[in-house]
Amino acid sequence: MDMFINIGMILTYVLLFVAVLALVVFPIFQMVTNFAKAKNGLIALALLLGVFFLAFLISPADQGPIYEKFEIGPTTSKLIGAGLVTTYLILASIFIAAIYTEVAKWFK
Repeated sequence: MDMFINIGMILTYVLLFVAVLALVVFPIFQMVTNFAKAKNGLIALALLLGVFFLAFLISPADQGPIYEKFEIGPTTSKLIGAGLVTTYLILASIFIAAIYTEVAKWFK
């Protein structure tokens, strides 16, 4: 019985590896073969990275007893702050876009 469980676990790991490999390889293949369609996705990725970079620049590198308790350094604190600020900015832009869409429908 243990042999079947071991074979099943090995097969699961192999299939997981194949799925992750496909997840990485196929988008790169599509981007290389059809760059015109991939351009919009790359622009969106660049904008997201730009927002994160700006959020990283304005995030404080806080330190204090709680940070020391969890062994969080200044750089990690800055990355956590950048992630939070990025999340807030994206959520705010989603709400603004939704409100704009609804208000624009009234005037059409």
